[in-house]
Amino acid sequence: MCHRQLRFIKMTGCGHLQFTGDTTLDCNRRDCFISSAHPPNCANGQTNCRCRRYYTQPERITTSEQPGKCNICL
Repeated sequence: MCHRQLRFIKMTGCGHLQFTGDTTLDCNRRDCFISSAHPPNCANGQTNCRCRRYYTQPERITTSEQPGKCNICL
């Protein structure tokens, strides 16, 4: 299923993660409404397409560590 990669910096002073950005990853499955591989005519005469319409759990990635505390803990 399609999902998001969330990128964080870990603050070593308090251990909190600080969000820096995200990327959406395409699963390339025809039965996923969010995917670019989903056909535009999927309903096949029905009123609505019944394909999955949600992202799976995001992947959390810590890109680096920085000394000090986050803005909340200062």
